[in-house]
Amino acid sequence: MGVQMNIKNAEAAELAGKLAALEGKSVTQVVLEALRARERELNKEAKIAALLELCRDTAARMTNKVSSLDIDALLYDERGLPK
Repeated sequence: MGVQMNIKNAEAAELAGKLAALEGKSVTQVVLEALRARERELNKEAKIAALLELCRDTAARMTNKVSSLDIDALLYDERGLPK
């Protein structure tokens, strides 16, 4: 016999059953899709947090000279076109 999971919450079991019926899928499929979606969301949040930390660290290391550079003047000409 395969792996089993018991849902011991009436609301969770009822909702999983309703979603399965609405989507024409099995309860297993609905639960698996929900778990995969949540895992993607958590991984995405962790990546965003890591990037924000990197940005904060980089900003803290920048000198006033670097942070006050006019990037547009370096990249674009007087007509707004790339140099």
